[in-house]
Amino acid sequence: MSIIIGIISQSREPIWMAHSISPLWSGVFFALCGATGIICARQKGLYVILCYVAISIVTLMVDCVNIQLLRLGLVNIMTDGQAYLKEQKDSLVFIALILSLIECLICLLSIFIGIRLSFDAANRRFRKKEGAFFVQVLSEKDIVVVSKPSSSSTKQSVSARESVQSFD
Repeated sequence: MSIIIGIISQSREPIWMAHSISPLWSGVFFALCGATGIICARQKGLYVILCYVAISIVTLMVDCVNIQLLRLGLVNIMTDGQAYLKEQKDSLVFIALILSLIECLICLLSIFIGIRLSFDAANRRFRKKEGAFFVQVLSEKDIVVVSKPSSSSTKQSVSARESVQSFD
């Protein structure tokens, strides 16, 4: 929506103004953030989640700049700290402001969720390293430490335990 508003407002302006083009750029960053979020939802890797959080932070900053530029679109002239508003206010500027505020809220929510997911992904990765292991005795001199039991090694492990128990 923000990209469409930016294209429409830019096509209506005879001169390129910052407030007319800024919704286009914030929309591009928001779309990039959304695409990264979709990739993050499919892969669920720690680095992809961290990239999603980083792009969400950058998008939040771009949206804050967009809000400031859109505020300038409502002002006719500024002198000595006084701002004089335009008599005719553009409705596209108000719509772009509302969309930019919604984008900011979504970015804040995605940053919070992304940080939470990164902590969960990091804990899951460390839990996998600390996973259960077992010792498999193949003969008197061959002892193997296996991290994941397989069906064939479980059978060999049982027979090896029986032979060790009978040997003791």
